[in-house]
Amino acid sequence: MEIVTGKAGVPHVSSADDGRRIAGEVGTGSYVLQTGGKLAPSLVDANTVRIATGDMIVQGRHIGVTAPEDVKVASGSQGKKRMDYICVHYTRDVSGSSPTLVETVEWKVLQGTPGSSATAPSVPKGSILDGDADVTVPICSVTFDGLTTGQPKLLIPELTPLADLGDSVSRAPRVFVGNKIVGFNNANYTTLWDKAGFEREFGRSFDNSRDSVYAMNGDASYDFMVSGVNFYPRDERLVVAISGAHTGPFRVNFIVVLG
Repeated sequence: MEIVTGKAGVPHVSSADDGRRIAGEVGTGSYVLQTGGKLAPSLVDANTVRIATGDMIVQGRHIGVTAPEDVKVASGSQGKKRMDYICVHYTRDVSGSSPTLVETVEWKVLQGTPGSSATAPSVPKGSILDGDADVTVPICSVTFDGLTTGQPKLLIPELTPLADLGDSVSRAPRVFVGNKIVGFNNANYTTLWDKAGFEREFGRSFDNSRDSVYAMNGDASYDFMVSGVNFYPRDERLVVAISGAHTGPFRVNFIVVLG
């Protein structure tokens, strides 16, 4: 066991430590961050793909592209199709008796085999998170139809920022499911919640412009159907109606949606 984010008295935090933490927080795959040009690939000419600025997480490693970078691809073949992968090639120096363990990244093109269809090239196995020292990760693809080079496409997804996720959650409706026993006094309607009761149970008052309540008979032994739930704005009561007059307790199963 080792404390990573703590003072140990000697330098002890490694890139592998940070890589595991980042992978645990955002995922173990590869992702484009919402920065710069988001690494959007474009075709400069038949043999040049330009990668826009931006940042990516590749198996826990943060890699930045601070200025557009050009990657060269081989020409297509007359009458044949091909698919190439433009990859991040990660290496860690483990050579010799005293390896430096220095990590580097560079662009690498995996060239597909020309044929009647554009078949993806094989990718060498390897994982930075597993400690491999030579790892190739496809970032975008380029297809060739004869001598024509197609528009390159990103292969890794864009990562949604936490701020956007928080906004989407805060805007999402809240749904409550439950049941409640109410009493009827020789009538076909009764109060399901008064204003104070609704606020106690759901944290705020009912807003008839965006909230909804759905209900059904929760007692299978009774020969009644729940006709619906109505809101009375004068005293802000929610009233449940059933299909006939009833006296005594009655269970109502409900779904409350707060918009």
